Amino acid sequence: MIKNLSTAMLAFVAGKFDMTFPYRVRPPLLRDVTSQMPQAIYELAPIAIHRDMIINRHVPPFDNPDLRHAMALSLDRKAFIDIITEARGDIGGVMQPPPEGLWGMPPDRPSALAGYDPDVQENGAETRRIMNKVGYGPDNQLKVRLTVRDLPYGIRR
Repeated sequence: MIKNLSTAMLAFVAGKFDMTFPYRVRPPLLRDVTSQMPQAIYELAPIAIHRDMIINRHVPPFDNPDLRHAMALSLDRKAFIDIITEARGDIGGVMQPPPEGLWGMPPDRPSALAGYDPDVQENGAETRRIMNKVGYGPDNQLKVRLTVRDLPYGIRR
């Protein structure tokens, strides 16, 4: 059992293992391993990973549903997923999209959800309109503190 994924991948490249973890290797790590061991056969398995924006909706200004709607519209989900997965991911809402996700929404459904429409320009215009309505804009910007975690999924501590 090797808890650290990077250590496990180094052991794979060194020939200590014949196979790695199909659901833990993501594109950046796969690219590194491929460059070190081009003779291996690689397959990137799709998995459901949720990237969430969690806010305290009981604390102003996030208690305002219009502001939360603007926040949902402001995310460019396609760009976000393309950056993280090097354009190998899919948008699926809460559940993994088909064909791998058996219960996920059909590909045409997410675009009807707030912030999932691929028209980023239109989403941005609607975001600005809503933010102006709730009192924010270039002269009164919403200040937030953002905390992120970079935890490898599948690792239990």
